[in-house]
Order: sequence, then structure tokens, then C-alpha cells
Amino acid sequence: MNEEILYICMECKTEENIPKEVVEYFDEMDQSNINEPPCFSCEKCGGVMRPQKYSGIHGKEYKL
Repeated sequence: MNEEILYICMECKTEENIPKEVVEYFDEMDQSNINEPPCFSCEKCGGVMRPQKYSGIHGKEYKL
């Protein structure tokens, strides 16, 4: 089963489902600030996309 994490742009509110394995990869690679979830750039407007809800690999819960 391919789980996906719903990401929402903080600027234009565009929604995009990103595969959980991709989100976890970026979570593992960027450990500089575990208080922030992995974020992506919105393809529509360039704004910051954040997960609606995500349980990080370090056990931290992120919610909008």
C-alpha cells in the first residue's frame, strides 16, 4: 500500500499528495531542525507546502 501525506501550500492553499516514503526520506536527510516537518515548494506559486498531519521518523507529530 502506497501511503501519501497531504501537503498544503501556506500561500495559495493548493493541496498535493506526496508519497510517505519521499517525505520520510527528506525527514531523515535533514535533521538540522526536528521541530519543523519536511517542507516542499509549491509548483503553482513557489510558496511553502507543509503537511496537514505527519508523524515524523523521530516520533514527533506535526499538524497544521
